[in-house]
Amino acid sequence: MPDKQVTSFSHTFIQSSPEAWYRLRLFNYFRNVLALSFITIYLNGWLLELIPAGYSHPILFITTAFIYLIASLMFIISTFRRQPGLDTQVIIHTMVDITCIILLMHATGGIRTGLGMLLIISISMTSLFLHRRVTILFAAISALAIIAEQIYSQLIYTNYTPAFTQAGLLGILIFISAFLATYTTKRLKESEKLAEQTSHELETIVQMNEHIIKNMRTGIIVIKNNGLILMANNAALELLGNISINLQTNIKDISLDLYKRFIDWNNNAIQNHQPIRQTQGLPDIQPGFSHIDQSDDIDEKHQGRTLVFLEDATQLTQRFQQVKLASLGRLTASIAHEIRNPLAAINHAGQLLGETSKDAADTKLTRIINTQVIRLNGIVENVLQLSRQQRGTPEAINLYQWLLHFREEFIATNELLEQQLQIKIIPEDIDILFDASQLHQVMWNLCSNAINHSDKQRRDIMIDINGKIDADTQQPYIDISDNGSGINEETQTHIFEPFFTTNAKGTGLGLYITKEVLESNRAKIRHISPTMGGACFRIYFQQSLQ
Repeated sequence: MPDKQVTSFSHTFIQSSPEAWYRLRLFNYFRNVLALSFITIYLNGWLLELIPAGYSHPILFITTAFIYLIASLMFIISTFRRQPGLDTQVIIHTMVDITCIILLMHATGGIRTGLGMLLIISISMTSLFLHRRVTILFAAISALAIIAEQIYSQLIYTNYTPAFTQAGLLGILIFISAFLATYTTKRLKESEKLAEQTSHELETIVQMNEHIIKNMRTGIIVIKNNGLILMANNAALELLGNISINLQTNIKDISLDLYKRFIDWNNNAIQNHQPIRQTQGLPDIQPGFSHIDQSDDIDEKHQGRTLVFLEDATQLTQRFQQVKLASLGRLTASIAHEIRNPLAAINHAGQLLGETSKDAADTKLTRIINTQVIRLNGIVENVLQLSRQQRGTPEAINLYQWLLHFREEFIATNELLEQQLQIKIIPEDIDILFDASQLHQVMWNLCSNAINHSDKQRRDIMIDINGKIDADTQQPYIDISDNGSGINEETQTHIFEPFFTTNAKGTGLGLYITKEVLESNRAKIRHISPTMGGACFRIYFQQSLQ
């Protein structure tokens, strides 16, 4: 049963293999050359020199040689056309081989000329294409044809001495060659099957790896040690600003900071875990490096390859932040009652003391107590809000229309005039992906800061909200700017840190919460120093494609 399965598979494999037709065509080229050799021997008069007188048939020899030549040419054409089928062609070719070689052998004096040895080649080649039983059948036909030729020669030649021993040995040799060729062919076909399966598995693995690398969230870049990019997946191209690369693209032409980070790592093998800040609208990236191959040879070291991993630093920060928020949530839950109840008691006692005391100094002290209690209670409220912060549910929002509704609510609450909060969005049909309630929280915090941190009278405060599409990244963004005194350079580096504030009445959590909310919605916030003074915060949003 196993032999039948292997034979069946091999037969099917050969029928569908282009290589089988190529091999058959090569063997027909051999037939063609062999026939031309016979014709050349005849035309040069070598036939009579090689064959004893009285036993040669020149006409039969040259006629058979020409028939063999024409047949081989027709066989070549049929292999190109692949009509008829492979099995049929091989059977016809083998029968023609046996017939022509026996005739040529008879025309040259019988088995003693050695032409019968050509049958070994023909039968051995047949075993590459046909079943073992068919190959053995042709070996038997060849052996019988050789013996028949000897009997026929003995009958028609008076002084002919038959060589049945040589004919028998040649027949046995043909059978042995057929068995060996069949066994070798079987092993060859099994090896071909195994090679094909291995090749298919390797191809599948390669395709699977390419698919995984292409679609994984981590950016992957393969570069030479001179910075030339060999490969980059979709995540890497997106993190670097949806760039396009070719065979001549160098990493330093895309991100000079990333190239410098790579050079520093390549020189001292120390990973720098500080994120690389990119241009406006692009996420900060956290690179990692790993040698693919490395050599001590200077030339090979220059051409070595390095694997560059790119992570969205914002997402990494979010993961750490989630852990931190979980710990903070457990902490705030445990201390909420422990702090707020004493605060409420202190606040109530301070109010009663202020109502009963007539001394100006005591009244001032109770006012300080009440103010600080309110501030401390605000800190607790903000920490609780931060610990309860949930990831938003993004939805498509028309930015311009949403801001118009927000302005109505904000100016009514803060008793501002409509012209004190200007909105300009170009184009007005920009749609963003954001959680509506969290967007309201962000905008309220930023606009409230413009009022709370302004040194102007409330009627003189101006807030401008301008929105556009970034020409480089194609991301929508808005600028929230005011006409206040602005933020100095030293303070700018700390404004998004928790509990950092320059206002004695502030908690230092407003901008920190704002940044966390934005990043949970895959948005970015940056501070920009306007040339006309004041403060400006730019927010990059994810655009809705609906």
